[in-house]
Order: sequence, then structure tokens, then C-alpha cells
Amino acid sequence: MSKPSIYFGAGSILELGNLYPDRRFHILRIPEISSEELKKIRSSLQGRIISETIYQKGMPDIASIQEFQDDFWSRSDLEKSALLGIGGGSIMDAAKVLHYKPDGLAWLGAHLDVSVEDESLSKIPLLLASTTAGTGSEVAPTATIWDFAKQRKHSFFGPEVFANVAIIDPCLCLGAPWAISCDSAVDALSHALEAIWNGNRSEETTNLAIFTAKKICHYLPLIRDNLSNLELREQLSEAALSAGLVMAKTQTALVHALSYSETIRSQKSHGQSCAYWLPYVWQLLIESDCDPAILSDLDHAIGQFFSAPIEMHQWLLALGFLVYPPLECDKAVEEWVDTVRLSARGKNFAGFRINGE
Repeated sequence: MSKPSIYFGAGSILELGNLYPDRRFHILRIPEISSEELKKIRSSLQGRIISETIYQKGMPDIASIQEFQDDFWSRSDLEKSALLGIGGGSIMDAAKVLHYKPDGLAWLGAHLDVSVEDESLSKIPLLLASTTAGTGSEVAPTATIWDFAKQRKHSFFGPEVFANVAIIDPCLCLGAPWAISCDSAVDALSHALEAIWNGNRSEETTNLAIFTAKKICHYLPLIRDNLSNLELREQLSEAALSAGLVMAKTQTALVHALSYSETIRSQKSHGQSCAYWLPYVWQLLIESDCDPAILSDLDHAIGQFFSAPIEMHQWLLALGFLVYPPLECDKAVEEWVDTVRLSARGKNFAGFRINGE
């Protein structure tokens, strides 16, 4: 499948009126969308809405998503339906599974942690609209599905997992409170930095990651007391989109690998879990035998904001995050890093050329 068609900018949600005119829409959304934006969406679709479901399940858990998928397909039609997901990463992850028609009770389990590449699998068009300017999930071919009962994280991923359409309309972010706005932006920042210290990096992804990190570090503090400022929302939305495009090419690395245990243990948000480890992983990179060009690129990205990981640590604390001290020496953490480095995401971390390894 090709990558999603992208519609970006204030008012881009109105493009819905021109998309899939012969289909009717199921909408899966967060409850916090403003009445003004909902009016735009409903007006654009001109009576083509079959159902509207408010998603309040939190991070998608395998049992609840499987039940949700079965229920959804009891009222959907392959030839006449489309699915529009409006929200943050959790809704987008759920929608990526939901728009596939299962062929049995074990369908979801059989398609987790293996690349989805079969073009013949039954599914309906998927459109994703972000309300958080953070995860980049709308342009990424991955979804995270949790199994909180067994304390495990699963991936639903592959070239066929891309949405058909991604809509990045900063007007949809105007209702997001500071906590969500900050959390989402730091999630996007972690995607950018993980792309820089990544074994899959390229000149293209590095340049886009540098652009993204600079924008987030500059604009995030400004929005704290200006949540209704559309220009600031647009800047952060552009940064999140860029971060998502980069992440889709490089995948994530050690920060994300470490963050999963935080999420499973305490069900912290993704931004919170990544923020906790970000300065520490930067410190690991500095102490490693990595390519000097990576440190130079990192300096271009965030050097004007932080001269060292401890300054990023202080910045994140001031934003309201709990953060692991980057200079802390903890045997248990070091052993945990040694374990996580062997994971798929951990292996992407370019700082693991430590001492010539």
C-alpha cells in the first residue's frame, strides 16, 4: 500500500467533503472535540455518517480491541463504509486494527508482531485526523496494542497498516489542555531525537529530525499560556507531522524500548514514559563510542536549548514531567538497559557501539 495522502493546515478537515464520496462514514473520536469542529465535520460529510462512537477505552488493550473489532464489523460494509478516527495515538492505533475485517476470533492475535503485507486482507478506507500534535501515528505504519493482563506490548505494523488519508488540522488541537499538549509535543520530540541517534538514519531523516526538534523546543514553552493560539498550534502540528514521517522511516530506538515497561507497569502516557528516559539516553550516547557526526547533528537540533542532558532534565521537570536523572549511577537501571538493548527498538540505538562493540 502507498503512504497516506496528507492534508495539512487550518481548515483541512473540510477536505472530508471531497473524500470517498460514494461511501458512508463510521466516526471514532475523542469526546473533547469542540462543537464548532464537530459541526464542520458533520457538515462536510453531508449526511454520510453511519455511526459516531466516542472512544474512552484509553490505550488499546488486546482483549478490548478484539471485542471492539467484532462489534464494529457487525454493522459495517466492505463496499460502502469508511472509518474516520479523530483523536490522539490511542484512537489511531485502535482504528488501524478496526478497519480490517477479521475472519475469526483469533484474527488479531495472528496479525500482531508480524509485518502485515497481504494486500488481499479485507478492509475499508481509513482516514485519521490528529487532535494532539504528537504521536505522528496518522502517517506511521504501526499501532501499539497492549496486553495489560500479561504485562506485554505488541505491535500491529507493516506496509499495509498505513492509513489512506492523514488530516493534520491544527484547529482540532485548540481544545487540548496544557497537559495533553505538552505530553504530545515531548512525544514528538522523542521521535525526532530517536531518529538522530538511530542506526537507520539517513541525511534526509536527520535533516527533518533537526527541523522538528528545533521547532518543538522553541514553540512548546510558548503555548503554555497561549493554548488558543492557532499559529502556535500550527507550528507544533507541523513538527509532529515531520516527526511522524521520520519515525515511519527510521523506527524508534532506546528511549521507546525503555518506555514500554513504564507504560505497562503504571499505564503512563507515551509522552510521560519517553520523557522519563530522554536525558538519560542522551547521556548514554555521549559516553558511547558513537559516530561523532551523530553528536554534531544532535547539537544542531537542540544545542541552542540545552548544552547537556542535565539541562534537558531540568527543562522537562519544569514542564511537569518525572524524569530519570541523566547522571545517576544505578546498577538495576544499567542491567535493564543491557537487557533492552537487545530488543528490536533497542538495537536501533546508535550509541550501542560502546567501547567498540
